[in-house]
Amino acid sequence: MSLRILLITNKCPPDFDGGYELRAFQIAGALRARGHDVDIVTAKYRDTFAGKKEDPPWVHRIFRYVGVSKARGLRRQLDRVSKHLESTIVAAENEPAMERFLAQHHDSQPYDIVYAFGMLRISFAVLRPVTQRGIPVLHHAGGTCIADHFHYWPKKYPGYGAAMRLFTKGWYSREHEIDRRHVAYVSTFLRDREAERGHTAPHRYVISRGIDFPLATDVDRERTQPPTFLTAARIDPQKGIHHVLAAAALLRKDLPWQLHLAGESLNPPYREQCEQQIARDGIGDRVKFLGKLNRADLLAAMRNATAFIFSSIYGEPFSSTIIESMACGTPLIGARDGSILEVATPGTDALVYEKNTPAELAAHMETLLTDPARARALAVAGLATVETRYTLDRILDLTEKVLAGVIAETKTARHA
Repeated sequence: MSLRILLITNKCPPDFDGGYELRAFQIAGALRARGHDVDIVTAKYRDTFAGKKEDPPWVHRIFRYVGVSKARGLRRQLDRVSKHLESTIVAAENEPAMERFLAQHHDSQPYDIVYAFGMLRISFAVLRPVTQRGIPVLHHAGGTCIADHFHYWPKKYPGYGAAMRLFTKGWYSREHEIDRRHVAYVSTFLRDREAERGHTAPHRYVISRGIDFPLATDVDRERTQPPTFLTAARIDPQKGIHHVLAAAALLRKDLPWQLHLAGESLNPPYREQCEQQIARDGIGDRVKFLGKLNRADLLAAMRNATAFIFSSIYGEPFSSTIIESMACGTPLIGARDGSILEVATPGTDALVYEKNTPAELAAHMETLLTDPARARALAVAGLATVETRYTLDRILDLTEKVLAGVIAETKTARHA
């Protein structure tokens, strides 16, 4: 059955900041390829975007996006408060824009469902005209912003709700008028964390991310020499880069190896700390900062690596780099945190270490340097895991099933 779907996301490629926005665009395009009529409504291009403004006709840029603070220290904390208030007040501009869009694109040819991705920076209130029209809504949760905004922060900070209602001139109250009954989480880990933070939607689903490129068939290919370990993440304490560097310093010096760090350096003091750590441990000739790579270059780096290291230590709901590296046929070494154990089985398709133990990470790195048979077995098993559970077709099958279920449940509830 072909559906008419409206997908809402705060930002959209080519004007996007991260994987969440890219995944929203990916899912919209893939659903269109399956015959569904899908539109995207998203934010206008930011003033800082310097690329070519080129969109397919089904992408509609109607919202103002409230950016995050780039400041540091105390100023950052103050900026975060003002930006958070602004991201709710922006509903004064964005909710009417949504109303006009629906009047033009829905009222004559109704959407069957709205699929809502990141909303916090354009205001949840843009869903108010959707709820008023009775259109079913499925929220796609890639983080805890729904629980935080509506449940956790009001409970943790008793004055939060009152302050938001006072200083946002009622827009925070209007955000509470949206339909939040159906939520799809990127992992069971996130679903359970949201529940701990107070958000237990009546209808909860898990729809993880999928791979949109062909799985590797050449595990035994030649790779970069000397053997290279790769990480791909922001150069930030939350990503555990310092643990990777500490592990590298523990590796045997008689073994040939390199460590490549791909990712933006948005935290200059931490980048400097990492460089000092490298110099102190005498591994400057082995470590290279690659900067932020585009997707094609990152996948090429994954394919060429001896192993990919997922080192995040803040409990990521679902990291695409985990399944991407496995899909590339590259052995995975991962920190035991977040949702990694939903994807990988330690010792079978990945080597997993306790997140704050560089010595254990170093032992895994050395294993892959000295035991090619073990590395190959991990790579082959990783490919099988992705093929069984994380191809885009499998994720789309589940997405279609959930969307149809939300539509059916909404109709049943309406006539109850």
